[in-house]
Order: sequence, then C-alpha cells, then structure tokens
Amino acid sequence: MSKGIKYMLISTFCFSAMQSLVKYLPEIPIFEHIFFRSIIGWLLCIIILKKDNVSIIGKNNKMLVFRGLVGSMSMFSFFYLLSRIPFGTAVAFKYLSPVFTTILAVLILKEKLKSLQWFYLMLSFSGILLLKGFDPRISFFDLGVGLLAAFSGGWLFIIIRKIGEDDHHLVILHYFMFISATISGFASIDSWVSPNMSQALLILLIGIIGFVAQNFFTISIQQKDNVSLLSILRYTEAIYALMIGYFIFAETYSWVSIVGIVMIFLGVILTMQMKRRASKIEPNT
Repeated sequence: MSKGIKYMLISTFCFSAMQSLVKYLPEIPIFEHIFFRSIIGWLLCIIILKKDNVSIIGKNNKMLVFRGLVGSMSMFSFFYLLSRIPFGTAVAFKYLSPVFTTILAVLILKEKLKSLQWFYLMLSFSGILLLKGFDPRISFFDLGVGLLAAFSGGWLFIIIRKIGEDDHHLVILHYFMFISATISGFASIDSWVSPNMSQALLILLIGIIGFVAQNFFTISIQQKDNVSLLSILRYTEAIYALMIGYFIFAETYSWVSIVGIVMIFLGVILTMQMKRRASKIEPNT
C-alpha cells in the first residue's frame, strides 16, 4: 500500500471521528464550529512552520489562495446542507465529489481511466446512495448548494495536485485555515454562543483532529498516486462513520445499508487492485 493511500485512509478516519464529535455540540452554531476548527488548525500550522523555519508565504500564492477559497466554499456549503437537510442526504451529496474529481482529472490532468474503473466508481457511489439514502424533497436551492459542495470538494484534489510539492503541505493548509477562519469568524458574530469549559475542551479536540485529517489529506494528494484513485478512497469515510455509529452511538442498519457497504468495499478494493496491477506493468513498458 502506497503512502498516498495510507495517508488518505488515515485522513478519512479522522474526518469521521471529527464529525461524530461535532454531534455532541449541537448547541454551537455551524459557523462557530467552522471558525473554531479553522482557527485551531491555523495556529497549529503557524507553530509547526515557525519551528521548522518554513516561510508561511509559500511559492504558488495565487493557487494557494484559490485552494483556500475553494476549500472554504466546500466546507461552508457542506455545513449549510447539514443544517438544512437530513444528514444522510447531505452526506450523499458530499460523496458526489469523487465523480467530479475523476472527470476533472481526465480533462485537466490527462489521467486515463479504463471503462472498468468508471464502473467501479459508479459501483461505490451507488453503494453510498443505498447506504445514506437520498431525499427528493429538498428544494432546488439546496440541490444547487449540494452540487456546489460536491464540485468544490472534487476540485480540491486537482488544485492541490497542481500545486504539487513546490509548497509545504502545511503552507497549503495554512492558507485554507486562515481564509475559512476569517470568513466564518465574521459570519458567526450575530449568532455567537460562548462555550463553557467542557464544550471548549471538546472544541479543542475537534480542532486538533480536524487539523490531523486535513494534514494527511493534503500530504496524500501530494504523493504520486492517481488522483481519481485517492478521491474514490474518500468513500471509506462512510464505512468509518458506520463503525463509529454502531460501536459508540449504538446505531443499527438495515439490509439495504449492508448491501451498500458491500458495494462500497467492492468498488474501492477493485479499483485499488486495478491500479496496483497497472503500476507493476508501467515500469516495464
């Protein structure tokens, strides 16, 4: 298993853990959650970069700002969906992003996908729809926001790959956290709720886990693995979420959910197998 794959799997697990912790703080407004998560991550980036004597300015400034804006768009639109429509439907939108990533990778990065890889992608995505369900009763505006969340989430893979290894992964993360903290800070002024001590400690933990998740996410994409493959691995976040729900929140699942889990696993595993075989053939060609 390559570093890119390992880092992406760690990232998806941390994202799932962070989202489960957020469930314990429903009294904290969404924009405030984003602000605390972003400001904690930004401070950690600054501390580590200063310690390692790495400039926080970076080299690809325009692309770094663009990554921060697109990342903020993805986060804000997804959190908006969480506050407006059922959780399962919101998450179903989130997992549309690998479809956009794959299409953009083919168009922009000139990656080549075999017909079987497209089939495996749709197999995993169909599993997500079975697992999470889809609520057709959402408004057209919510539908537009959902597609925006999916597109911007998929676009992130392409932007980070375009930035490449020229910039430190924490520099990339620093721009994103700073921009999202600034926007969410202004947006949360009118609905601000001051957390108590226990809430503050939980918010700190959420921020640290979110930082780790974003850190491994960025490093993963900077590796040489196929971007479309890494985007498909994001589907494992749903599996982690199910495990957390079962063991921590005592949630139960229907047979349809189980079928969805199997489809997700099959799509991811078969895609990884095909990629592994291709990597063995390429050096000899």
